[in-house]
Amino acid sequence: MTPKSTIQEYINNFRRRLTPFLRPGIGLTCIIHGADVGGAILEFTFSSQAENDDIYKPSLPTLGKALSGIEQRAFGGNLDAFNFGGTNYVLEANKIILIKDGSSSEWDDAAAARDVNKILRPPGSRMPK
Repeated sequence: MTPKSTIQEYINNFRRRLTPFLRPGIGLTCIIHGADVGGAILEFTFSSQAENDDIYKPSLPTLGKALSGIEQRAFGGNLDAFNFGGTNYVLEANKIILIKDGSSSEWDDAAAARDVNKILRPPGSRMPK
């Protein structure tokens, strides 16, 4: 299981890197769904005139179990069969869901920078770098 201090540091770095691209007054709430084996799922929700907030949910045995409790449209069915590696991105109307494995390289500041860059400039996009 990824330590809470490591997850919190990643969330702080992710917010710091993403905030300059958001309109003023947009808050970013993060719901953390930990997994006993395999990392955590970070569910970032955008809200107008809201404070940044972090909510830790009780850990579940696997990332698949954690994902089954999150409202999202990307994955369905029996999520226990899914094996997530690295960082997986789910972009919804007002939220970003990051499914991150337990590797230390997925939780440092460089990973936060990489994740924000991939969200803002997805592969195949024509946005300038």
